Amino acid sequence: MLKFIATLLLCLLPLQVSAEQPQATMVLSGVMLEQGSNKLSVRFATWLSKQADYPLAVKYAESYQSLSNTLREHPECLAWTCGAPFIEDHASDQQQLIAVPLFNGEPTYHALVVTRSERHEKTLNDFKGSVFAYSDPRSNSGFIAPSYALHQQGIDINVHFRYLMPTGLHEYSIEALLAGLADVACIDEYVFAQYLKLHPDTKDKLLVLEKLGPFPFTPIVAGRLVSHKTITRLQQALLDMPNNPEGKEILQQLGLDGFVIKQPSFYKPIYDMLQALQ
Repeated sequence: MLKFIATLLLCLLPLQVSAEQPQATMVLSGVMLEQGSNKLSVRFATWLSKQADYPLAVKYAESYQSLSNTLREHPECLAWTCGAPFIEDHASDQQQLIAVPLFNGEPTYHALVVTRSERHEKTLNDFKGSVFAYSDPRSNSGFIAPSYALHQQGIDINVHFRYLMPTGLHEYSIEALLAGLADVACIDEYVFAQYLKLHPDTKDKLLVLEKLGPFPFTPIVAGRLVSHKTITRLQQALLDMPNNPEGKEILQQLGLDGFVIKQPSFYKPIYDMLQALQ
């Protein structure tokens, strides 16, 4: 049975912290594989907690809306979120940008239009009347980017497809394709690359038709009450990560090259898409 059919649970995995400091949370949703069971995310948070002297636990949110709600209600927390939710939450909740990961040496990624290898369609536009799988309605790569690509052609994504299938995570969208439950999906390029590493037998079964973007990569963010001094420590730790033996190993396992510091204006391309779709 496909994993995405199962109920997604919110999991709180405690980390060892100092008794002198209260424990904040790093919230994750949709940016990594194996949501809720990815031990690497706990190792990353543990490492960052130690390097920046900011005690953290890991919490897996069932959606980007849940992630946003958590940072709104607990503004001392951090998150690894998506660019589209960050744009909205920065404006409404004063969410703060900490750093942007480097993927293939760049702070950007693409949204991949993916189908099964035996299909004959060439573009997203060709799938009129088909089933489109998407991870989250606030996902830039999963829903915003394909919506905008069709919008530029005068097409409304809500009427173009016979059914919009919400899957909860990019990997579940991939599995919906493989099972024949969906005809096409738009997948985060980074997640797709990590999925193929874990499941090399699926590579020949999937076909990338189009690359949308590039877009600013999914950011590490902080709630509005995280102090400037703390953010500076977090940024320094992330910038130095490739030079730290354990940090470098974690980056290699994550499939990332490091982090860079950017201003919120870096996400303007996604802001412009959101504005066009209103």
